[in-house]
Amino acid sequence: MVPTSDPKEAARTFATRFLDESFADAADLLTDDGREAVVDAFPDEFREEEMTAEDALEQYWWGLYGQYGASSGVGEIRVDDDAATVVLDFAAGTETATVGVDDGGISGFSFAPEYEIPEYADESAFTEREVSVDAGDVNLDGVLAVPEGDGPFPAVVLVHGAGIHDPDGSAGNSKILKDVAWGLAGDGIATLRYEKRLAEHDVADEAFTLDRVVVDDAIAAVDELAAADEVAEDAVFVVGHSQGGMAAPRIAERHGDVAGVVNLDGSAHWTFDPDDFDFVRYEFDIDGNLDEEEEAQLETDRETARRIAEGDFENDETLWGRPGTWYRSTAEHDPTDIASRLDCPVFVAKNRRADDERQPELATWLRGEFEQWQAIDLPDGSRVEFYDGLDHYFQEGFAPTIPLSLYFGGNVAENVVTDLSEWIRGVAP
Repeated sequence: MVPTSDPKEAARTFATRFLDESFADAADLLTDDGREAVVDAFPDEFREEEMTAEDALEQYWWGLYGQYGASSGVGEIRVDDDAATVVLDFAAGTETATVGVDDGGISGFSFAPEYEIPEYADESAFTEREVSVDAGDVNLDGVLAVPEGDGPFPAVVLVHGAGIHDPDGSAGNSKILKDVAWGLAGDGIATLRYEKRLAEHDVADEAFTLDRVVVDDAIAAVDELAAADEVAEDAVFVVGHSQGGMAAPRIAERHGDVAGVVNLDGSAHWTFDPDDFDFVRYEFDIDGNLDEEEEAQLETDRETARRIAEGDFENDETLWGRPGTWYRSTAEHDPTDIASRLDCPVFVAKNRRADDERQPELATWLRGEFEQWQAIDLPDGSRVEFYDGLDHYFQEGFAPTIPLSLYFGGNVAENVVTDLSEWIRGVAP
């Protein structure tokens, strides 16, 4: 037990053990209530079903590492009553933790990071207004960003990835769609981002198809954007992230009159290859070292991947949280096949942030994802780029990384936004 007669020193001892990866030793300094408080304060979005205080500390450490790199020590500490604010220093930045201290030991450990606007976003170069996307049976809230100056401007509709519903594309304290929207709007390209249907509206399992959940609403958003007075209606692009990127060719195909498609790290195919599935082990453990139970779950997931790939399921069966109807519908719309047939150019942006030595299967799989798109005969004017070192949200950082890094914020890398802007303006009619 750490002496708590000096709260500053108690906080420093705890923070030092945490940064040194001595998670068990750090957890030993927690009171019983403190252990509970650490877990309760852990962000719900990233919390595991069964989590101990020691688990939470380890997850925080890796999340910070992915965002900021190696620790360089404990910085300034300020004490106010029973709480200390502790600055944690890293190779590429700092983060401030709150450490609770009472007579019995450490009573809490938490963070309160916030989203920060990217430096490349020039807020004086555009204005925003709220709009409503008429999706037929529902209206979806949206945000239209319009460049200053004389239009009409080329424009993009931004389409979410899976599990992200708000217009900004929020994940933790990152906002991928807002970053892209503001970066492009500041460079003369209007942007529309909107709320996904699933944010406020249920979709019955039997209707849970790619078109119903994603494509229909995106088409409505394209029409909304094209109708704006400031927008060149013949220069509207579809930009999708992850699932949205995979759906983007289908959106363009269905709409029939978009100027181009951008796929931000969407896979080449909707299904996983069960024979090339070992990269998934790093979702269980950052080094891929699985215990017996985790190995069994990996094999269960591999079998699920096989069943989906072979269509061996019922439409009303739930697989990986989605009804079979979803997988049946995506199987009908292969992203690469549709993209190759489009009469508009395609920009595919793939990335890879993995440790080649610690995570060889993951590093190889991510590289292979790029190579699959690279091999496709895309329409004239198309471009396939590989952003090695960036994560799935196109953030710079350190490998290996985990999703919790997004809790600590970060922004889309400036060179990605620059490449998109140059390409869009280069191929726009």
